Amino acid sequence: MKHISLINGQFTDKISVLDRGLSYGDGFFETMNWKYFLTKKVSKVEFWKRHLLRLKKGCESTLINFPSISLIESYRDKILKKSKKQGMSSGVLKIIITRGSGGRGYKFERNMIPNIILLVFPSLQYNEKNYKNGVNLKFCSSNLSINKNIAGFKHLNRLDSVVARSEWTNQNIFEGIITDIDGSVIEGTMTNIFCIKKSKLYTPIISEVGIKGIMRDVILEKFCGYFKQTIEKKITVKFLLESDSVFITNSIIKIVPVKKLEKKKYKIHSAIRDLIKEIKNEELLEYK
Repeated sequence: MKHISLINGQFTDKISVLDRGLSYGDGFFETMNWKYFLTKKVSKVEFWKRHLLRLKKGCESTLINFPSISLIESYRDKILKKSKKQGMSSGVLKIIITRGSGGRGYKFERNMIPNIILLVFPSLQYNEKNYKNGVNLKFCSSNLSINKNIAGFKHLNRLDSVVARSEWTNQNIFEGIITDIDGSVIEGTMTNIFCIKKSKLYTPIISEVGIKGIMRDVILEKFCGYFKQTIEKKITVKFLLESDSVFITNSIIKIVPVKKLEKKKYKIHSAIRDLIKEIKNEELLEYK
């Protein structure tokens, strides 16, 4: 099975050519893991409330009419039930909300009805050696565009990441790191980045550009005790290359250590290994 799609409550993969998400990237999305619990006979989603809150804030920031939470959750339950019937017991759930379908032009009517798209994909299989030995990264030559009005959210305008990801085909490179126009390190094409220096944890501040990832938030909120201090700040390429250890995060891969960035080799700090083990705790995954 490749995927299952549910659009406005109907199982279909067709949407209007006038959808503003298609025309203008006018919308937001979230991607998360889900799992079927046999003992409770129910499917639940990791960090559901966090994802839903970020999706809601993103829509509100651009005046998209956000659907009721009860409606979104009914669609979630419907597609996960269908997934289980088709033999899936876990996978990746993606939710997209666009402003809706309208005519030509950037101007929109304030009463537009949003389109709600849910997609389920099979679980991604990552090499366990990545978590044990670390992965290789590179710096991307392209930069991220600054827009503080939508910074932090997963909006549908992902061309910066698409262009950056096109910069390599080497399968030994797991991820590319992108900077802003001033050369400050921001994030990976699909991840947030952390570095450790003298047992202090650092991550780029996200204020004008980049995504405030769910795993990034969880680490800053719940795992600060593993480090002397946790600091959000502007991080230069030089600072990153002089760090003792580096790891990357997102909601799907969780926490992955970095063994090499360009020619710089890193040690895997013991705290990173502890975090990788700790995040497997189902209570920390905030299933809903």
